[in-house]
Amino acid sequence: MKLTVKVVGLLTLMIILIMIPAVIATWQNQRNSITEQARIRALTIYQMIVVTRQWVAENRDRIEPVPAQATKELSQYADYMADFKFHISSNILVNEENAPDSFEIRAIDALNNGAEEYSEIYNIPDMGDVYRFAASLTINKSCMPCHAGQGYKIDDFRGLISVIIPLADLEESIKKGNRTLIFTVFTGLAGIIIIVCLLLYKLVLYPIGMLTDAVGKIRRGNYNVKTEIKTNDEIQELSEAFDTMSAQIAENEDTLKAKLDEAVKKYIDLVGELEEKNAQLDSLNQLKTDFLDSVAHEIRTPLTKIMSYTELLNDPRLADDTASRAKFADSLKRNVTSMTGMFNDIITMRRLEYDQHPYHRIPVALKEMITVILDNFERESTEKQLKIEINIDENLIALVDGESFGYAMSNIISNAVKYSEKNGKIVIKAAKTDDKIIMSCWDEGVGIPQEDLAHVFKRFHRGSNVKREYPGTGLGLAIVDRVINAHEGKMEIFSEEGKYTEVRLTL
Repeated sequence: MKLTVKVVGLLTLMIILIMIPAVIATWQNQRNSITEQARIRALTIYQMIVVTRQWVAENRDRIEPVPAQATKELSQYADYMADFKFHISSNILVNEENAPDSFEIRAIDALNNGAEEYSEIYNIPDMGDVYRFAASLTINKSCMPCHAGQGYKIDDFRGLISVIIPLADLEESIKKGNRTLIFTVFTGLAGIIIIVCLLLYKLVLYPIGMLTDAVGKIRRGNYNVKTEIKTNDEIQELSEAFDTMSAQIAENEDTLKAKLDEAVKKYIDLVGELEEKNAQLDSLNQLKTDFLDSVAHEIRTPLTKIMSYTELLNDPRLADDTASRAKFADSLKRNVTSMTGMFNDIITMRRLEYDQHPYHRIPVALKEMITVILDNFERESTEKQLKIEINIDENLIALVDGESFGYAMSNIISNAVKYSEKNGKIVIKAAKTDDKIIMSCWDEGVGIPQEDLAHVFKRFHRGSNVKREYPGTGLGLAIVDRVINAHEGKMEIFSEEGKYTEVRLTL
């Protein structure tokens, strides 16, 4: 127990120290950078417009349009010649085309209250996410020929210029930042794996090697052996017990010769047990590696979405936007459900591997069970417009463990729905033959490559054709295989990539 606590404690500490600061720093830098770039572009465009208006005003005797007309025509040119847009507006209108929109109304209020500039980030249909910037226009000497008759004086607030900067091109910088984040994450994981290996060697493998060497010396008749391992855990206790035994054997060699063979046999058994535990630790280490690789990949996307939607829900500007908040909350629920399903698969796999699930067989109506399971996938099947057929007699009863068998069938149907193409077909059927029940779930989805068919029951293994496009942990079929084996049944998979997949169960 001491060794387990030590390894788990150190591993947890390393994850916190390596991962959290790197992720937070990288993400914060991305958001600050894209906002600042958009602001600089918008401010530059604003300054160019102001310079243009000033030049037109000061050279009104040589050119025809007045500053307002020149600004309007420049705005029209920008609509189809540039990726940005701008608009001149005021709370005291001369031209109705310059009427302020909702953003400009808020900006005018802020600028009138002393702000030097005003900006917001939000979504515009057909443009996506944009950065909206506004700064004021004030009356100067060159403006007076046109505006003196309207009651304005120099330095009076005349209106504003608002600039719209699309964020699509700037979001590329976020992707670059994400590559940095991914590199940081995997570097951290590599560091963790190396540290775990070093800890296992230092705390387990090396002391066991010392004990093995000591056992070898005793086999050769050298009883004056001392290991003196100082690890402050169970291995040290074993070492101390070993040293005590060897000392007693040395002191009582003459009287204990008759029992020497038995003692050596016990030591050999002990070494075998230690080697077996060592092999289990190696297997556990590999399982941790597979787990970290798979979970790190699968958890990143829902966590990123949860973080983004949580921030949006906390945005005071959306406090009254009930529709958006409901949409964000629904997205949060779906991502949390995805993560919950992943961790449920991991917990279920552990229970099955360590025989911690009690099987209680009861009579189950198969058609009713399948119908209830399909209700859980109604949303996904409706979105894909799937045609689902159930060919099972209502009176067909199977003697199974309801919980585990239902979980297995849910995994099989979940895969069929997930990997089916739009407007596809799924056929679920079952029939009794002699003293056996044969069930199958057939879909015309993406299929499984032939080279992957022999490995689909292994933990964390996923088909090469679905790793990037479809989320998953690679535990579903491994769980199903263990459940069916526990029912003394057989599971077979037939598939052709790009055409169909059939999962067949014989109970």
